[in-house]
Amino acid sequence: MIKNIFNINKINRESFKDIYDANFNYVYSFVFLRLAANKEATEDIVQETFISAMKGLNNYKATSSYKTWLCGIAKNKILNYYRNSIRKKGFAYAEELDYVEDTQDVEFIVTNLETKKIILETLNNLKPIYKYVLILKYIDYYSVNDIAKYLCKTSKSIDGLLQRSKISFKREFIKISGDELYDE
Repeated sequence: MIKNIFNINKINRESFKDIYDANFNYVYSFVFLRLAANKEATEDIVQETFISAMKGLNNYKATSSYKTWLCGIAKNKILNYYRNSIRKKGFAYAEELDYVEDTQDVEFIVTNLETKKIILETLNNLKPIYKYVLILKYIDYYSVNDIAKYLCKTSKSIDGLLQRSKISFKREFIKISGDELYDE
């Protein structure tokens, strides 16, 4: 299919196939996490990422690894996805999950996996802007100032948005899980 869509020479096609094969799983995981396990959107964005990369392969400067380059493209696609989602919903504003070690007991692992599932479901039930700022802050570890620059807002508005996002997350988490997250 790729051969029919783009008119690039055979060497570039073979080179791109190697890049694709070596990086697909990483890019897919990268996007999947940032879209809170939205499989359909992840597949679309990963496809768009590799199409953009294929079109721009001749412009690749090798100042970073292919993985880094592809994730940079994916980040821009994710940003556009959230901008469009926010725009469509009419909103005014455009945790990293814990790693489970092999040495931990099975009960802990099962509980942790159930919690991750609830967290992803909770994120998907939030307004797109709330989900996006939480992902930027707690998965990508952006500072408030960086998020403000990224979304073209003031730091103060991002602080307020993060507070509303956390409150909304807490309410939704409690609704889904039936458990209190915090004793405030």
